[in-house]
Amino acid sequence: MTTRRDFLKLSTLSVAATTLPIPGVLTTDSAAKPVVLLRSSWNDANIGDQGHTPGTLRLLERHIPEAKILLWHQDPRPETEKLITRNFPEVTIVRGAFSEGDKPFEGELKDAFERTNLYIVNSGMVYNYGLFGYDWPSSMANLTPFYYCLDRGIPFGLYGQSFDKFAHPSMPVFKDVFSRAAFIYCRDDESRKFLKENNFKPPVLEFGPDGCFGIDVRDEEKGVAYLKKVGLEDKKFLVVVIRTNTPHLYDKNKGSLMNPARPTPAQQEQDRQRLAKVREVITTWVRETGLQVLLAPEVSKEVAQAKTGVFDQLPAEVQRKVVWRDTYWNADEAMSVYARAHSMFGIEPHSLIMGLALGVPVVHARSLAHGRKGWMFRDIGLPEWLFEIDQAPASDLISALMAIHKEYPTAKAKVQKDMSFVAERQKTSMQVMRRNVKLSS
Repeated sequence: MTTRRDFLKLSTLSVAATTLPIPGVLTTDSAAKPVVLLRSSWNDANIGDQGHTPGTLRLLERHIPEAKILLWHQDPRPETEKLITRNFPEVTIVRGAFSEGDKPFEGELKDAFERTNLYIVNSGMVYNYGLFGYDWPSSMANLTPFYYCLDRGIPFGLYGQSFDKFAHPSMPVFKDVFSRAAFIYCRDDESRKFLKENNFKPPVLEFGPDGCFGIDVRDEEKGVAYLKKVGLEDKKFLVVVIRTNTPHLYDKNKGSLMNPARPTPAQQEQDRQRLAKVREVITTWVRETGLQVLLAPEVSKEVAQAKTGVFDQLPAEVQRKVVWRDTYWNADEAMSVYARAHSMFGIEPHSLIMGLALGVPVVHARSLAHGRKGWMFRDIGLPEWLFEIDQAPASDLISALMAIHKEYPTAKAKVQKDMSFVAERQKTSMQVMRRNVKLSS
């Protein structure tokens, strides 16, 4: 495995190993700002999918201050747009689909591409054929903007991505496109190795943390009011985030690998076993520390699941120390609550990333269905806080949490150290992006 020291040695090389300027790049006049177009904001009903956007926008604003940032929302994202408008007034949101049948490519999205000096696709795992299904037209549609960039001479790159599967016949297509990217940053080292082993050859192929690590937005008014309302005290509660094999609330008929429309008996049993471990973790935490617990949703569908699968089945004396959040929220309010947590435990990763960005110790019990992205916490230096929910006994999860509690200053210092490593990788990756913007301006 590539170590953190190896990453730091590579960082000076990656800044230089950027693409050469390509003739014919469309730019604005010399007096105008260079333009970065970021495609992001995958879902309003998932604060992790929401959190990628403010995280990467903050990094772009901080490290490429001379650039004008355009944010592309292909689908309506009203909640995310409220957050972005409030926290990033200089960012322009661009809406629209890249293609719609026989309609010509025109309007604000085409204008955005015409102005763009660098096109970036934000963190996720959308570029996997055969992992979530075999919808070939959809997979090719996701690659079309890259081909458009190649045709127009616009540098492009992927930031904080995970790659798990390129089933036949997709491998040569993905390899062709991604080898011509200016850069690819993988948020886990297993994805980087997967691309390298399959001879993907972009000029820069490195580990680069998930964009959500850059998040710093808060809604203090809502967050503080909520904590006061439910009686949670500063640094005296554990946040617990679950994930179940259940359908999305907004489309119960459309299933996926991690959100089955009709869970199988095996998936239902998996949920029962996982949530039994979560209840054991909560019960032990409350009884041994005397501190409270907040059942917090990362995905809207989990609000109800946390009630029936966890809260309702806790012992009465434990239940009195547990708060079940009965409404969904946005990433900025969640950040204001997480900032005041003692520690966090979760099956979902992105609430925990938000916690780390705030300096809060975390224990991640990942699901293997999440794919290679589950290695993110190991790759920033936290292997002892990473477990597999279906393999680790509850006692191991409890031991990790209790070690954090008993040596809390040490745990906090560890978070600070590893977030310094994250900041170094962020700086290096942004230098590469800035160089590409300058080359194409």
